[in-house]
Amino acid sequence: MRRLLLMFIRWKIMKNKIVLIGGYPKGYDEPFHPKTTSGRILRKIVLDLSIDPIYFDLWNSKEEEDSRVLDKATKNKLMKFEKDGYVLISLGKYIEKVLIENGVKSQYLPHPASRDGKYVDMLRKGLQLLVKAD
Repeated sequence: MRRLLLMFIRWKIMKNKIVLIGGYPKGYDEPFHPKTTSGRILRKIVLDLSIDPIYFDLWNSKEEEDSRVLDKATKNKLMKFEKDGYVLISLGKYIEKVLIENGVKSQYLPHPASRDGKYVDMLRKGLQLLVKAD
């Protein structure tokens, strides 16, 4: 069953239906902006793997992120992505926990700005595993 689920997720990702979810844009106007550490690392991995994801932040500020509350519009966007066949990838444990608390299903991968390089390797390998065709 797990293998079938992974194959289904891979198929959806191969169709470029992936949403990479982070916290808030850290002073920029787009999620995972290329001038941030997270953005540089994540966008390099995505480019290397030829993935064309949607980058998505749950909040607009640190204060909103600290609240752990998703506003209705954000939750509706996530549900629409899911309904439209996108795979939701939560980048980091904090994001994964917030999504679970708010009833949103996602796949976990480590955050690109993790201080330990092994987590960045895990992120790359996780994305690579999901996009590899059998």
